[in-house]
Amino acid sequence: MGNTGGKKRENQLAEKGLTHRTDETTQFEETKTEGGFIPGDHEAEICYGGEADLHKHYTGCKKNPGHKKFNPVNDFKLDHLPSRYRDVIMLEVIKTLSALTVLIKVKYTSLERPKSVPCFSGQYPFYNTRGSDVLRTGTGRVCHVVKYTDSDNKGTCPCGKCQHSDTPSKVWGEVRVLTATHVVFDESEARQTRCVVGYDDNKSPGVSLDGWGVEEAHIEGDMCKFTCVSCDLELVDELDKMCRHFNDLCQKVKDKYRRFVDVDKLTVIVSHPHGCPKQVSVGEWTHEHEREGCYTKYTYTTCTCPGSSGAHVYMTGYGRCWSRPHSGSNSEGNYSGEDGWFYL
Repeated sequence: MGNTGGKKRENQLAEKGLTHRTDETTQFEETKTEGGFIPGDHEAEICYGGEADLHKHYTGCKKNPGHKKFNPVNDFKLDHLPSRYRDVIMLEVIKTLSALTVLIKVKYTSLERPKSVPCFSGQYPFYNTRGSDVLRTGTGRVCHVVKYTDSDNKGTCPCGKCQHSDTPSKVWGEVRVLTATHVVFDESEARQTRCVVGYDDNKSPGVSLDGWGVEEAHIEGDMCKFTCVSCDLELVDELDKMCRHFNDLCQKVKDKYRRFVDVDKLTVIVSHPHGCPKQVSVGEWTHEHEREGCYTKYTYTTCTCPGSSGAHVYMTGYGRCWSRPHSGSNSEGNYSGEDGWFYL
């Protein structure tokens, strides 16, 4: 009976494109496969040699050599979209999403990271680098902005610039960013994080925001909302305007294309592969994986690379309040964290 069952299990794995091994990681993957979702590898970029490693990782990329299915954000046009979606509103929503997409640089790994969780095979990302200052990069999206004045009794701006100033700003902004939890795990990591806004090409280095705290973080769902702070009021106001505009555009796109949501399955991602200038990739979602009938992960063909972790996975036809971050890659393709209501 034991040999027969083992042979049957090997055949099932072979049908799913998995090879049989006896180590603990593969046994864990086999168990989860039966539940409809295969844990995989994260796609944050780790740089043991610091930022100097990023270009080397980009040119030496083995997942997408040449990055031919990525489009520089400044070159993205309607022709890059399927014919049904080649209209001004679709281009505008992608351009606005691009404006809200940020490069995340994390220079510390929390001692509180667990050894393993169900959504990743083997050890949880960066467990072995706990307590170190090894750089990693990911991607995030600005989702909400709050501006404080002296009358709000929030004190002066806590950004790095103001902390070293004799006249810290009494008017400042809190910028909330959505990403994957394996990119920014907790407050100790958020305090050692920088978000770069506007890094669209090598001629535009962008503007940095100082990480400050974590509002919500779900390990199994792999979704984190953390805060950055800034006294650059022009930037704060512009990001606030873009957030509101993006929400309105998403609702319009949902109303227009909702009947095609299960037909074309259009999925767009704007990310910073390998910590380099932002790129747009277009594909479609292929599988929907539900947990407890409430939270959902998606698998898709849209291209990603190390450094894409945490990028907003935009699926045409879904409501504006649903957000899901890119999480990793497995034998079925690229996959997201769980969707959820992560706005205010």
